[in-house]
Amino acid sequence: MCTAISKENLFGRNLDLDYSLDGKVIFIPRNYSFTFLHLGKTSHHYAILGMGLLIDNYPLYFDAFNECGLAGAGLNFPNNAKFNDFIKDKNNLSPYELLPYVLSHFKNVDEVEAFLNTANLIDVAFSKNLPLAPLHYIFADKNRCIVLEQDKDGLHVYNNPVNVLTNNPIFPIHLNNVKQLSKISNEYFNGHVKALNIIPDSVGFGSFGLPGDYSSRSRFLKAAYLTKYVNLPDDEEKRIVTFIDMLQQVSFIDGVALSKNNHYEKTLYSSCMNLKNLTYSYRLEYSSKINTIKMIVDEEEVIVF
Repeated sequence: MCTAISKENLFGRNLDLDYSLDGKVIFIPRNYSFTFLHLGKTSHHYAILGMGLLIDNYPLYFDAFNECGLAGAGLNFPNNAKFNDFIKDKNNLSPYELLPYVLSHFKNVDEVEAFLNTANLIDVAFSKNLPLAPLHYIFADKNRCIVLEQDKDGLHVYNNPVNVLTNNPIFPIHLNNVKQLSKISNEYFNGHVKALNIIPDSVGFGSFGLPGDYSSRSRFLKAAYLTKYVNLPDDEEKRIVTFIDMLQQVSFIDGVALSKNNHYEKTLYSSCMNLKNLTYSYRLEYSSKINTIKMIVDEEEVIVF
């Protein structure tokens, strides 16, 4: 499963799986040599920082951002994601190449959107032992957020006005479901209750009916509510804590949800990328500690500490 959120200059996600995964923070410096299956070799590009698997010196990112403040993440999209054969006159990329290519080449969402409209995700795995994951993608900068889904009807790029992504169903259905929030707010209690002169016995009645289950549809709606109403503090450290606390509201605790494999879904980590200050923060399962790595950019080089 998974949930991703973009709010103000922060972007992050929960990685939810029913098995353990040895992910690690991966920094790719400027001008590291990448070779893409059909788009050639590139050795002049932006620096990238994120979480993923490093296999044969290739970064298989779960989520990441670049030195320009552009971020992206891949989320599970089973039974909907469809990857094609090579198509002539398209920018053909395997899904495992998508985040490294986009984050190494583009500085904002507008540039990503223009590229994706000419792209084709091809059905080529990283290796025989590492098949493709069925994913859709969210990209964000400080100003905009978009979603990429490639299904049986083709490749679609959607503007994302709610700045949230979870899993199935397809993104237009999620957006349509947001209508369910039309009567829900952060108010003390709803207007129609006021008219009856009924005094509620607690705060929070304005959000009565907000979904609280673990389905991707409900997590989408709850994340959309949180993204709209949560106040991010001015203090940088508090902003990161608050953002990760938002993600904890839609996280999985071991035992609450069985997958089709009869294993328990768990949130392995929650991340928070500051797209202005260029920091990558994350909290692992079973830990209250938030770890932060900062990217320092100058004209000559990019370093992390």
